[in-house]
Amino acid sequence: MKTIDLFELRVTEYKDIYAWLLIQEETVFHISMKKFFVLPEHEKGLIAAEYYDALYLGEKLSEFSDDFGYYTPSEYSRSAFGYDIITGDMEKLADTLFYLIRGVIGNAPKDYKDTYWDDKDAFWWKYNNDEIEPVCKGLLHILEKNNRDDAFQYCD
Repeated sequence: MKTIDLFELRVTEYKDIYAWLLIQEETVFHISMKKFFVLPEHEKGLIAAEYYDALYLGEKLSEFSDDFGYYTPSEYSRSAFGYDIITGDMEKLADTLFYLIRGVIGNAPKDYKDTYWDDKDAFWWKYNNDEIEPVCKGLLHILEKNNRDDAFQYCD
């Protein structure tokens, strides 16, 4: 199993991610995304927004994975979000990692970020209209709990 930390790839170009994946000769990956906000230090809205990114990340990774699992850290923990996938489609994995890194971490031009947010909002709309059931239900539970408790609704 090869571990990929999204924040370590934040300045990496697509072609370099793809080339790196090809030389790994691996099909089993653990992908992690650092967590920055924890209760009670931070606002519930910030925590909900971070779990929203983690939920969408898991959804996108699960779409092409032959096997998918994820780790739900407590909102009181600094443990990273984690996803285990099995895939032989290195091009799709590279494309998805590049897309998510640029969307979540923010090292992207505005039009690229806008596309990411539009896609993420479409995902949320489909969930709220019972068109999809997210695969990361543990992340969804914490997101909704913190979003509901906060005066500002990040995910509406």
